[in-house]
Amino acid sequence: MGKIKSYKKLVTTTALKIFLEFLICIFILYLIPLLTVSIDIKLINIEFLNKVTKTVFFNIFSWIYISITFIVIVSLNILKLLKIIKREMNFVYNQSLWLSPQRNNKKLTLKEFVETSNHIDNMQKKIQNMIEEEKKQKEELIFKVSAASHDLKTPLTIIKGNSELLLNMQFDQNQRQNILDIYNASNKLEKYINLLINYSKTFYNDKNDLKEYYINDVIESILQEGFFITEKRAKLKVVNSIKDNIKINLNLNYIIRAILNILDNACNYSTAKEKIIEFKIENVNDYIIFSIWNNGSQFSNEIINGSIELFHSQNKNRNSKNEHYGIGLAFAKRVAEIHNGELNFLNIRDGAQAVLKIAIL
Repeated sequence: MGKIKSYKKLVTTTALKIFLEFLICIFILYLIPLLTVSIDIKLINIEFLNKVTKTVFFNIFSWIYISITFIVIVSLNILKLLKIIKREMNFVYNQSLWLSPQRNNKKLTLKEFVETSNHIDNMQKKIQNMIEEEKKQKEELIFKVSAASHDLKTPLTIIKGNSELLLNMQFDQNQRQNILDIYNASNKLEKYINLLINYSKTFYNDKNDLKEYYINDVIESILQEGFFITEKRAKLKVVNSIKDNIKINLNLNYIIRAILNILDNACNYSTAKEKIIEFKIENVNDYIIFSIWNNGSQFSNEIINGSIELFHSQNKNRNSKNEHYGIGLAFAKRVAEIHNGELNFLNIRDGAQAVLKIAIL
């Protein structure tokens, strides 16, 4: 590492260099040629010296020469000073763009930038530790959720099976209604647990399960499931603008489930008498974009701003008749991340629109 100096010391050093270089230039380019002029000592007298002084030292061209020399020296040194500051400023700026500490062969020489770089480095280490801690906590949470979900499946299967068996027996109306309530509740709980298990799986089998498919086959599989889930619930309009049957790497099961979750939400949240869902598929640059719009609903500001986490639900009333578990959109967001894409939400045309974008890998 070069010698570290403060900005004030660098400016002082530059000023001294300007002064010394100016003196050297005057001495070499101005005084030495003047002293080398051949003059007969006998001819030297006061009158001659006065004449030389007036014609050489106080000549207007001499002052122009001195001024130009001084301007050039100052300009060159200031330019060099600014290059040093710019180089180190760019280094610190580029360093600040990363979340983790970055090592670079370029060395800083200004004390102020060295201190700033050290502060950035310490901040990045803290951020990195926070990210690692959050990642660890999230992995532990997902593991616990997955483990608990699997543990619940066995007793749930027993409850559901026995309630289904009891429904085939003879009971009075009240008893049969109680058994039916148990059966329906077990179905809802089973759906909830399956959603949790599917969400947790995305953290263990993310990009390793991507396979190559033709986009037309993908769209056909999605539409088959889509028409089934929206049947008798909403009118589904499909606009497919993809012309080329391109190949794409994806997890087909995840993509279908993610889009079905969005379609299911569109049906559940719409309050329109005649529910309409528009499903648009298009290829933009290197992405396949699935846009799902529905009338009669609006996304909250939290969702539009990207606050999609596990168990998040627009409907804060947990006693609502609609089955909003707060898992569907979180799963869709995770699927978008696995496919190097994103999931966005917006309110347009008196309705809500979800946009799932996945990269063509």
